Amino acid sequence: MKKLLIILAITLNLSAIWAQRPENEQLAIQYYQNGEFEKAAELFDDIYSKKTDSYIYYYYYQTLLNLNDFKKLEKIVKKQQKSQPNTQRYKIDIGYVYERSGDIEKATKEYENAIKTVEANESKIRELHNAFWSKGLRDYSINTLQHGRKILNNNKVFATDLANIYNQLQLTDKVIDEALALLKDDEAKYLQESEAIVQNLLADDADQYKYITLKNQLLRLTQKNPDNLCYLQMLFWIYQINKDYPASLQLAKAIDKRNKEEGERVYSLAKTAAANKDYETAIEALDYVIAKGEDGANYDKAKYTLLDVRYLQLTTSYPIDKQKAKLLEADFKNVIDENGIHSGTAELTRKYAHLLAFYVDKPDEAVEILNNAISQATRDVKERSLYKIDLADILLYTGNVWDATLNYSQVEKSLPNDTIGQTAKFKNAKLSFYIGEFDWAKSQLDVLRAATSKLIANDAMYFSMIISDNEEEEDDDFADETDTLLPLIFGEKDVNKPLKYFAKADFLMFQNKNEEALKMLDSVLYAEPSGKLTDDVYFQKSKIYARQQNFIEAEKMLQAILESHSDDILADDAAFALGELYEYNFKDTQKAMEYYQRLMKDYPGSLYTVEARKRYRALRGDFDE
Repeated sequence: MKKLLIILAITLNLSAIWAQRPENEQLAIQYYQNGEFEKAAELFDDIYSKKTDSYIYYYYYQTLLNLNDFKKLEKIVKKQQKSQPNTQRYKIDIGYVYERSGDIEKATKEYENAIKTVEANESKIRELHNAFWSKGLRDYSINTLQHGRKILNNNKVFATDLANIYNQLQLTDKVIDEALALLKDDEAKYLQESEAIVQNLLADDADQYKYITLKNQLLRLTQKNPDNLCYLQMLFWIYQINKDYPASLQLAKAIDKRNKEEGERVYSLAKTAAANKDYETAIEALDYVIAKGEDGANYDKAKYTLLDVRYLQLTTSYPIDKQKAKLLEADFKNVIDENGIHSGTAELTRKYAHLLAFYVDKPDEAVEILNNAISQATRDVKERSLYKIDLADILLYTGNVWDATLNYSQVEKSLPNDTIGQTAKFKNAKLSFYIGEFDWAKSQLDVLRAATSKLIANDAMYFSMIISDNEEEEDDDFADETDTLLPLIFGEKDVNKPLKYFAKADFLMFQNKNEEALKMLDSVLYAEPSGKLTDDVYFQKSKIYARQQNFIEAEKMLQAILESHSDDILADDAAFALGELYEYNFKDTQKAMEYYQRLMKDYPGSLYTVEARKRYRALRGDFDE
């Protein structure tokens, strides 16, 4: 938005300047823009004889170049030089006139003289470099900057300028040399500039050749110069860019010890690794911080973050590691027993209850903990409501449908206009969907399409459309006696079969019964091959396969959606999911970028567009400092 306003302001400013120009100037410029150079030259002859400003000079110069009128060009450039002798650009303009006229020797003399006589002033040197570059005279541009270093007696000045040139010329080794030369003397003040050069270099690195070249060069330099901290920090930084968190961690530890950072860098890396689903590295990093002792500045937050990361690792792994689950249960219990249940431990308490019910098969203990938490959360309605939603989830998980809906309804009633209340309403609607009360579920989902939370509104719209697209009218006189695929908590009527099977599969997924859910999804396709629920079935299957870490099958399902259902409601979800799959699981940056870009291009109104753009830019190398 800020860039748009700047562009708009510049455009308006230029329009105002244009409007202030005399009519003959406007007409001359119009002739130039239309390619009518002879007409333009005739007008510019008269205009320039009265006014030699740089704006008119530019158009007159370009007009005469197009007409190959080199004699007149030489005169006007020399006239312009005389009026503005300190402007570097005109020195190159006269040389370029000679070059275009075929007098290369004279042109070379002008170019070399411009470089020799440039004053020892950084801005003047850069101005001359830009003048050469604008004419496509790259070698002279490079020579200008290198000569500038000599007369300024500073080998680090113009590093970014030279690196940009080398990058455009695809001279990777020279770009790397410029970036690393800044760090040679271990001066931290140059680290940011060096990183900016590297960031620009790696923005286009499909085959990772540039990254590997840079990494190998840095490894050699760190071995030769083990005391150079800047080399270590740069290596640490590029490892993170490449999402090589185990290697990053080893360097983070070394830098932490060297700088006595109290584990701050290592803790930050742990959070980054966890966000990118490298839980093992995150856990190792947090263990390192915790091992520094209770007096460490990051001890407490590392201790609680470790519980969160281990919880994430457990709940996203398949099959469930029962031993890890028990160890995590014990650690959660110790923290809760040590600190008690209150607002400060609310998140831990909720995760502990979820762990007990869904992963340790102790739903009764989970219910007891949540009821205790609810009874204590008398002053905070929102905290109490979150506990009630968790309690309702567990009750539904165990099949206690009516108590579950009662708790959802209580939360919905107490916080009707809050996201928490809308979450409860959505979960209640899903409960009705699970048990086959489609009309009631749809009526609640339609209300939630106006929810303040975009995520809830989007999900509500999706399930409402599933019902409206697939529900058939009931026939009270017809019953199905052959449906024995699963003990049903639904009616036995032979209508809405695909929709009922889909709802049952969704409920089984909620219960973590993945294999049973897959069979039920197959039943949807069997009941109605190539039906309206086909893409929905593929998407649900992809989620189950991803849970089971069967990423190849998950990819197949998502690809099927994009290939055969690219206009359906789940196409953008599939594109985003494929981006995530390639980014986090297949570690294929280019493919991930391809799908994030496809989402932005083909589905600009998607809920995921903002996040896809953010991830695309990060993978491309547009890193925030």
